[in-house]
Amino acid sequence: MIEHDDLPSPRPPVFLGCFTALAVLVFLFGVGSCLVVYWESGADTGKVRLELAEAYGPGTVQFVGAHNLYIARLPGGAFLALADLDAANRANPARRCRVYPIPAADPALPALLDRYRGRLSTEARGSTLLFREDCYGALYDFTGIRIDADGPNLDRYPTSIDADGYLVVDTSRRTCTARSGADEAVERPCTAR
Repeated sequence: MIEHDDLPSPRPPVFLGCFTALAVLVFLFGVGSCLVVYWESGADTGKVRLELAEAYGPGTVQFVGAHNLYIARLPGGAFLALADLDAANRANPARRCRVYPIPAADPALPALLDRYRGRLSTEARGSTLLFREDCYGALYDFTGIRIDADGPNLDRYPTSIDADGYLVVDTSRRTCTARSGADEAVERPCTAR
């Protein structure tokens, strides 16, 4: 009679177990690496890393289409990040017009500058750049201050320069102001995005 204790027991598949363990480790390492890259990229933080700060000349404005904002570098060197959608258009879900710089060759520009020269912000005095919004006819100087009437200015985003010298804009936070009489920028609540 054959006893079952004497029969060799089937050996577990060592190769399959080792391969599975190795595959799990590679997968976890890959996921971990992707998460580190994702977190360091600034994803979901609202912080957008743009060009080196020195790439923006004083007194200039540059459109950043991927984030719908303008970077204005003031003559003194400070930076402003301005939303390209004003408050009236932000509140209107049906029809939206974004602000754009009036071209220097536009024949109406000199008359607009003469007409609104007294309403330009201190930082914009001497500049010939104005923003226009065509749905409601609003005009803004190059710092985002409304010049044609009292009302909301262009929203601003905080800016900073990182350790490597790049301009960083935090699009997760907005500062909203309005022109009211002699006050160029009275804080107001921000409307929905």
